[in-house]
Amino acid sequence: MKKIGIDVGGSHVTVSVIDHNNLNGKPQAVLRKEINANANPVAIISSIGNCIKEVLDEKDTVDAVGIAFPGPFNYDKGVSEIIGVGGKFEPTFGVHIQQALKNFTGLNAVPFVFANDAHCFAEGAYFRHQLKSKRTVFLTLGTGFGSALMADGDLVDNHPDAPKNGMFYDQPFLGSIADDWFSTRWLLGEYKRLSGESIESVKAIADLNTDVSNAVFRNFGANMGDFLFPWFEKFGCEELVIGGNISKAKDLFLPALEQKLNTLKIKVNIVFCEDAEQSILIGATIIADKKNKLQMENTILSKRKTSQALLPVNAVVKNNSDYNIFPSFHTNSDVFVGFDSLANEIAKQKTVVIDGFGGVIWENFRNHLNLALSQKNINVLWYDIDSCLKPSSEIDEMIKPNMNGDDLVFGKRYSGELSDFFDSQKLNMLQPDTAADVCIVYGTGASLANWEGQLIYVDVPKNEIQYRMRACAVKNIGSKETLAYSQIYKRLFFIDWLVLNAHKENLLSKIDLIVDEQRIDEITWMQGSDFRKALDLMLESPLRARPWFEAGVWGGNWMKEHFEDLNQEEVNYAWSFELITPENGIIFEGNNNLLEVSFDFLMFRDNKKVLGKAAARFGNDFPIRFDYLDTFDGGNLSVQCHPRPEYIKENFGEPFTQDETYYILDCADDANVYLGFQEDINPKEFENVLRESQATGEPIEIENYVQKIGAKKHDLFLIPNGTIHASGINNMVLEISSTPYIFTFKMYDWVRPGLDGKPRPINVEHGLNNVYFDRKGDRVQDEFISKQTVAQEFSNGRKMSLSTHAEHFYAVDRYEFTGEIEIETLGQCHICMLVEGEIADVTAGENSQTFKYAETFVIPANVPKYKINHKGDKKAFVVVSYVKDSWC
Repeated sequence: MKKIGIDVGGSHVTVSVIDHNNLNGKPQAVLRKEINANANPVAIISSIGNCIKEVLDEKDTVDAVGIAFPGPFNYDKGVSEIIGVGGKFEPTFGVHIQQALKNFTGLNAVPFVFANDAHCFAEGAYFRHQLKSKRTVFLTLGTGFGSALMADGDLVDNHPDAPKNGMFYDQPFLGSIADDWFSTRWLLGEYKRLSGESIESVKAIADLNTDVSNAVFRNFGANMGDFLFPWFEKFGCEELVIGGNISKAKDLFLPALEQKLNTLKIKVNIVFCEDAEQSILIGATIIADKKNKLQMENTILSKRKTSQALLPVNAVVKNNSDYNIFPSFHTNSDVFVGFDSLANEIAKQKTVVIDGFGGVIWENFRNHLNLALSQKNINVLWYDIDSCLKPSSEIDEMIKPNMNGDDLVFGKRYSGELSDFFDSQKLNMLQPDTAADVCIVYGTGASLANWEGQLIYVDVPKNEIQYRMRACAVKNIGSKETLAYSQIYKRLFFIDWLVLNAHKENLLSKIDLIVDEQRIDEITWMQGSDFRKALDLMLESPLRARPWFEAGVWGGNWMKEHFEDLNQEEVNYAWSFELITPENGIIFEGNNNLLEVSFDFLMFRDNKKVLGKAAARFGNDFPIRFDYLDTFDGGNLSVQCHPRPEYIKENFGEPFTQDETYYILDCADDANVYLGFQEDINPKEFENVLRESQATGEPIEIENYVQKIGAKKHDLFLIPNGTIHASGINNMVLEISSTPYIFTFKMYDWVRPGLDGKPRPINVEHGLNNVYFDRKGDRVQDEFISKQTVAQEFSNGRKMSLSTHAEHFYAVDRYEFTGEIEIETLGQCHICMLVEGEIADVTAGENSQTFKYAETFVIPANVPKYKINHKGDKKAFVVVSYVKDSWC
């Protein structure tokens, strides 16, 4: 198979066809043409693309295209990041050149692989000169100072004894950087400094053969030796290979260079490559071949790591009483399916902005949409907003105070905004080329480019983001590295999601099209105006968020047995995120198609309609969560407590803390809850046994310190912040809590590893800083177990008041009835669940929804009253929670 090698320079582009079966011969069909590096992107792409077309024989079958392209450049994506290098190719900044060339040449099935020209030179020269050296340095001396390093014949990317990517150009030297000293401009400047005269080229200096011209090259060689010496010593360089136009004057600078290097511990052999361009062309194809094979080997078989099913495209109708894991809200507006239909909308535009949440697999999305547009013969120029991100190291330093080092769980909320992650100069550089049919800027934060044009927003549920993180399919904003999963999630929770939610809120009123990307290869979407109407309708109606489910080391089997659509092959189910709004989605159904967006869009649309009286205090933070903790046939939860209000605010930046209750939805006869201390608790002794257990892995007789209380169905246990607690085995707990949900200080975890076999994080220090040791003995029975009293009786049932603690800002009621009841919201959002019964119709005005046993639903405060009609003769129990008026 033949390959195409391309060398893109500042004034010329050289294209050749190379047969890897005959690499010792010269490249076939070499074509060299001038290129205007300051032209617009379409013209530059046309120049390179036309050369590819011209050099190809109609009979040629090409299996890869290797392109040496000047930097800065994202060589993995094929996106230009050229800025601040004298103007050449700067108009291409942000352009997805790889895709543009594929579109222009029609070689869409052929991999186009980009590489730094110095790397291509290294690969080609190493092969052509049949080098055997174990540590090799390659330099290209010309307009800039190109370099590459090899260890055992492989390019060095991240080596402890070498600069990053093997690049010397930006390393400090004599008060500046190396590129300022070992380039054409330095030689021209040095000649003018010594002679007082300007000269047009390096060759002209070399041809003079005067004392001044010779001194210029001696200084050049001596300086290079001074710069290279410490690096060579550190790297253990055995061979130095030099190419580029300046290398033609080797006789003038080599003696000074050798003199500086002759005291190295390892004698360096210096090789000059006479035809650097031929090495670059061959090297480009070698790199293309290697990278293509590596990419095929490392192809992500699954872009999500989970046993849970994807949301189907079509609505799931449950006419029986079975729990629905894919609940949807009907809208009369259309939900469209597929990239082709989206391409039809884009085809009408000149400029398009495709923004979206972090976690979208953008290159996959772009590939699908580009194919759909190409089939409509639309010339698309893609601009990648990631090219405008600040350097990863700068972002890491910016968020360092919020990451709290290597802590496995806890950071601190970031108070900035998404624009903090971007370079404003680069954003200004990103300008659409009007010569293209359509220009599209895409990626998370794309609207920061401030283009005028159609705005498309791509959303992805947060559970899917986590599945993708586990598969290493996506990274954090601006991160170059794949961090440990705990660190990825911590950065998501405390930084990424905060700035992305604020950004999303700012865009809501401007969105022209909303896209659900979670199925990866099959999107659904709505018109923005229809989407906002659907949100408004939901604000007038009973609604249910989409739940999602997770296994855990203590997880049980209750949900497996009761929710038949769950994957029965999962090891267990520890949690159901029934309504934890920072991570839940809401699903719209239109013409039987499903589109999911994040729950917080409702809050952004009108938090007052959602929360009513509580909006003044909580704003966009939905205050109450419902979730399941399933320990049936499982294990005990960790013995834990949650932070006091001042502690969570000072240390983690949260506006309110994690106050909880355990409502026992179901349990076995032997079920228990661990709650409060024994009367004779000795705090110092408790601390000592916790620390000793953590250090030695020895178990504790925890009941010597913490009370174990029998649990019965429909009990409510009160767990305000600072209270020691845990659910025991054989409980199905409905956790009714304030919304913060990760601030669990595990103080004792039964000396067991997690499902991954690794130790679970223990937070003894945090726990001891927050736990109340005076919550003990008889006080626990009196104060931390809810008193259930009749608040109201009516003909077909009654309302029970389930007392909560004084520190709980929310109340819990339970309605016990047959037939139908009506409940007034009194200006508060109601979070509800049918905890006894089978199926109920819930009606608010003209809007009605059906909910089943164990399903959580929400009544926005905007709804003044709602009716619950239970189907069947049995008595229904409905739990209702809401913010207490006194806490608004």
